[in-house]
Amino acid sequence: MNIKKKKISEISGQKVFLVSITNDNNFSISFSNFGGYIHQVLIPYQNNPEEFEDVILGYEEPIECVNDKSFFNVITGRVCNRIKDAEFVLNNKKYTLNNNNGLNHLHGGSVGFNKKIWSLDSIQEDGDEVTVSMSYHSPHLEENYPGNLACITQYKFNNSNEFSICYSATTDEDTIINITNHNYWNFHGHKEYYGKILNHSVQIYGEEVCEVENDLIPNGSFLNVKNTKYDFINSNDISQNLLTEGGIDINYVVNNERVMKPVGRTWSNLTRMGVEYSSDQPGLQFYTGGNMHPEYKGKYSRVYGKNYGLCMETQLFPDAINQANFESPILKAGDQYTSNTIIKLSNNF
Repeated sequence: MNIKKKKISEISGQKVFLVSITNDNNFSISFSNFGGYIHQVLIPYQNNPEEFEDVILGYEEPIECVNDKSFFNVITGRVCNRIKDAEFVLNNKKYTLNNNNGLNHLHGGSVGFNKKIWSLDSIQEDGDEVTVSMSYHSPHLEENYPGNLACITQYKFNNSNEFSICYSATTDEDTIINITNHNYWNFHGHKEYYGKILNHSVQIYGEEVCEVENDLIPNGSFLNVKNTKYDFINSNDISQNLLTEGGIDINYVVNNERVMKPVGRTWSNLTRMGVEYSSDQPGLQFYTGGNMHPEYKGKYSRVYGKNYGLCMETQLFPDAINQANFESPILKAGDQYTSNTIIKLSNNF
């Protein structure tokens, strides 16, 4: 395993680093401690291990993530996804959050975990795996969430081409929490096959989704995916018709057992590169990039736009604090929150 760490900036006296890890198979990841931004994921071609594709969207320079408004490849929290009307009641007290998504609260608010400089605490190599530990202390009433929250994020990368994302947190006062990574994948890469996410195949191991209203907030009911556009139980290609009809941005019910298990996979039919997600979280948000801006200045002088990236976000269900029949996102004082996801990279789909 090859590990590199370099300082790329300093903001208000806090150092921002880029960490790059290349495993023994020539697979590589690079990320920053600013919001946990994942800058680069390089997968070699199976028939030419010296030629790579960068399969994640991003910015030409990693520090440009500071100005990101689309949650490209970052840690989102305290609570990812949407909270209806930006409010909730906890222990008979009403909390009003930032309504940064119309009337609703999205991905932790205006200055969520994606905009924080995480402390880069350690980089440890143990045999075939490298573990990078980062921490952040979220003070009481930050974005109006109660409780001082001590958060730890671990990014792990191993010689089985597995990129693991592990979250844990404790609080001194009851609060709510639901953290994820918001990675924008495009497994066509940035070279010859560069383009929208058409010609991607997707399989999601979930028979139901959380039914949503017009604002993408769940209404508490579950919808069977059979005979709907949400049916990816068997692998299906992303079609132009699907994108034209609004694409997909919805939470799948994938893991009621709450054990580590495969929950979904996606790959390019052109490069044969892709990922399989395993997680211990009950939900998987699948998003086809329908709300992306018309134009982003991306890496390698490429310009991204609508439907140029797809996301798989492991999580508790959206707006769970306001839905009595969803698993609760409440973290009680003295308890520990954990969330674990393994993203297995591959070049032979």
